[in-house]
Amino acid sequence: MNKPDYEDELQQACVRFRDDPLNFTLFMYDWGQAELGSWDGPDGWHREVFNEIKAYLQGPETIPLCIAVASGHGAAKTAFVAWLIRWFMSCRPHPQVVCTANTETQLLTKTWREVAKWHGLAHNAHWFEWTATSYYYKAHPATWKANAIPWSENNTEAFAGTHEESVLVVFDEASKIADSIWEVTDGVFTTRKNIWVVCGNGTRNVGRFYDCFHRFKDYWKTWNIDSRTCKAANRAYLERLIEQYGGEDTDPARVRVRGEFPRVATRQLISTEAVEKAQTYQAEGFELLPKVMGVDIARFGENSSVIAVRQGRKVYDLKVLPKQDLMRTAHEVAAAIRSERPLQVFVDGSGMGAGVVDRLRQLNFEVVDVNGGNQSLNPRFLNKRAEMWWEMKEFIETLCELPPDARLKDELTCVSYDFTDKGRIRLDRKSDIMEDYGFSPDRADALALTFAYPVADFSEEGVRLEPPVYAD
Repeated sequence: MNKPDYEDELQQACVRFRDDPLNFTLFMYDWGQAELGSWDGPDGWHREVFNEIKAYLQGPETIPLCIAVASGHGAAKTAFVAWLIRWFMSCRPHPQVVCTANTETQLLTKTWREVAKWHGLAHNAHWFEWTATSYYYKAHPATWKANAIPWSENNTEAFAGTHEESVLVVFDEASKIADSIWEVTDGVFTTRKNIWVVCGNGTRNVGRFYDCFHRFKDYWKTWNIDSRTCKAANRAYLERLIEQYGGEDTDPARVRVRGEFPRVATRQLISTEAVEKAQTYQAEGFELLPKVMGVDIARFGENSSVIAVRQGRKVYDLKVLPKQDLMRTAHEVAAAIRSERPLQVFVDGSGMGAGVVDRLRQLNFEVVDVNGGNQSLNPRFLNKRAEMWWEMKEFIETLCELPPDARLKDELTCVSYDFTDKGRIRLDRKSDIMEDYGFSPDRADALALTFAYPVADFSEEGVRLEPPVYAD
């Protein structure tokens, strides 16, 4: 359809589709035209969920509607969330909408950006204002509003007290949202005809998202979406994933393609609570201890090179380097070494990092080349990367001072671990983290590198060791 030229048609449509999110979404966009040239409307599973919402709103049920969707990659879950929020905001008077996601980065750069995209394409976009953390009706900005709220186990109040007549709560990438946030949200729905929608990849077979499909399945309407059935998915890529992981019944393929949960339990390596405590803690007595530097190397693309410095129980602000060639990166690392004077420097020497290691050594800097894929010192771990991260986990959980860096928090808490067939601890791969969260844990890897090998600040003769002095 062509974009309506008058307000009456838009207003009448919002009244007509008050209980009908599917037809609202079909009406509100120019499907098959311009930017939506490759879209002919919502997919099959989108329509099923929307029709479930319609039946609920038009039926006698007064218990809040709870919907859980687990899917593989490429099923357009985030687009569905955006359509849902826009329908609710357009068709319900003075609604209260709360949206969160597994990490603050996912919430603000993925989920909420998707709301901005579909806001800009909608026929009634001029009614609303989108900001980085809220979306509101211009005529009633204080009472007609959707909020993007990062969650925190130490601040659950943001999810309490939502007792309006029209309430929508959305969890995106819900598998790794803490149980405490779910528990507070349970108490929100005390009024009639409210809706709670949770979406994500089924990355964990524990926790409240998993329980929606199992222990609490009588209370949730659930969908498991195989991405290969979705119009927006890249089927060739999904088939490659299945081949890469060794078959469609392997746990990675179950999670990333079939929209199922893994059979083997995975665990969050570093708890969100431990990171939040460390980001408010102030270390003492670290000044006389040696500094240790970790350098994670990237070149171009999504990843960033990062320099981390740790001294005793204190971690200093991380330095994130701009996208640049390796020689420039090497010289910035050299400048940081001269400035910080660490007793030891550990550099990620795998892949592109080998060039930085070579250049630093040409400049006469004493650096240790670390390859995360190499064998660990402790046979308990699959590789050096798992060993370093475990050392960092224990450092954080016994209380240290971390910089108040939201991205660092996301990176530290997004990594899960499980066990190999031989009982050795292994971590999520960086490529899988990039797929799941849209970022690589470069900051966290830089900090983990400071735990690559033991660093002694006294010689065998009991003499305190001094960091090397490098000429400018």
